Amino acid sequence: MSTGKRMVEAAMEQVHLLESLDFDMIKISLKAFDVPTTVEAYHDIANRVDYPLHIGITETGTPRTGIIRSSVGIGTLLYMGIGDTIRVSLTAHPREEVFTAYEILKSLDLREHGPVLVSCPTCGRTEVDLISIAEAVEKELIKIKKPVRVAVMGCAVNGPGEARDADIGIACGKGKGILFKKGEKIAVVAEADLVDTLMREIKKL
Repeated sequence: MSTGKRMVEAAMEQVHLLESLDFDMIKISLKAFDVPTTVEAYHDIANRVDYPLHIGITETGTPRTGIIRSSVGIGTLLYMGIGDTIRVSLTAHPREEVFTAYEILKSLDLREHGPVLVSCPTCGRTEVDLISIAEAVEKELIKIKKPVRVAVMGCAVNGPGEARDADIGIACGKGKGILFKKGEKIAVVAEADLVDTLMREIKKL
C-alpha cells in the first residue's frame, strides 16, 4: 500500500470514530512533504467523503524551493476542484506564506487580490535593463490593492500585444518604452522615467 493510501486509511479511521460519536463538524488535512503523495491522498479521500479538506504541502523549506513545491501541489489540487482551505508552509515570515497563497489563487482565477504583473524573459531583442525595471515595478505594486493587470515587456515584437491586453503596460525599445493604457498607446517614455510614469498612470486607474 502506498504512503498516500495509508494516510487516507488512517484518516478514515478517525472519521469513522468521530461519526460514531455523532460528531460531524469535521475538516480533514492530509498534508505531506512529497507532492505526488499529497495529491494521491487528497484525490482518494475527496472521492470518499464530503467533509471540507484543508490542503497544503507541509514543511516545504525556504521560499526559493518551498514556493515552487507548494504551488505545484496546491495548484494541482485546486485545479482538480479539491480543497476548501489552504496553507502555504514556508521557513519564512508568515507574510511570505500569505503572499504565495494569494498568488496561487490568482493564477487559477479563484481570487482577486491586488495587481497581476506580466513580464517577459529577457532575450537578444531586449535593449533596456528589463530585469531592474520589472523588479522596481513589482516592488511598487505591493502598495497597490486594486486588481489591475500590468505588463512590462522588453521588446517591440511580443511587447505591444501583451501591453495592449493589460490594463496598463509598457513595451520597451532601445532606451525607451511605449506606454499603453486600456489597449491604447498614450506616450513614449525614456527608460529612466518608465517606472515612475507607469506607477503614476496605475494610481490614476
